[in-house]
Amino acid sequence: MAATHYTTISLKPETAKALQLYKTGGKTWDDVLQEFMDNFAPEEFVRWAAEELKRPGIPLSEFKRRHGLR
Repeated sequence: MAATHYTTISLKPETAKALQLYKTGGKTWDDVLQEFMDNFAPEEFVRWAAEELKRPGIPLSEFKRRHGLR
């Protein structure tokens, strides 16, 4: 059996805080990212991200309020 090698990924604090919203039910960060990658093809995500970046941002607190999150 091959050994698993881990790596570190640097994130801005606000990104890590936003990602925390996806880490529910005992999921690991790897689970969250694998689920994301299973659901979005790279090309689809890049197209979506390019369009999203054209929109004005909102504070995380506003996002949470709009989506009924704490």
